[in-house]
Amino acid sequence: MAKLDTRELTDKTVMIDFYGLTPDKDFAREYFTAWLQARGVRVTADPKLAQLRVKAFASVLAVDQGQSFLGAPSFTVPIIGFGVPEIPLFKNIEHSGHAELKISVADEKSGEFVAESVPAIGTTKHDDYTLLIIIHFTRTDMENRQWDLGTDEIAALHR
Repeated sequence: MAKLDTRELTDKTVMIDFYGLTPDKDFAREYFTAWLQARGVRVTADPKLAQLRVKAFASVLAVDQGQSFLGAPSFTVPIIGFGVPEIPLFKNIEHSGHAELKISVADEKSGEFVAESVPAIGTTKHDDYTLLIIIHFTRTDMENRQWDLGTDEIAALHR
């Protein structure tokens, strides 16, 4: 939506018709309405109060998810019913979002065409990575010295 030019709508009262092909179009309509209001556009549901009618077309609203996994999946131990959690050595969950929005503006009273935007296309990407490395050890060739001991051990050495 950031790519849409809304200067034509600023300080005007508009009625919004929102069209989309997916079930999340209701969320997108409310988000679009709030976004317009934040830019100084007055939104009404009453056609008698509206100066302009905005038709918003969300031809693409999608979130895709993919996953790569190397490790041991979660499972339940038979008979005992004890669940062992997933142990990933490597796990990648990729999310990508796609949207395409176009608006058409008409005069509410006459129905005359006022303006139309070019399609605004947006994409986003969010990836979660998990790497599991469980290697921890300590090696030392240092001896415990007298100052490393607690006060009781030091007192016992002096007796």
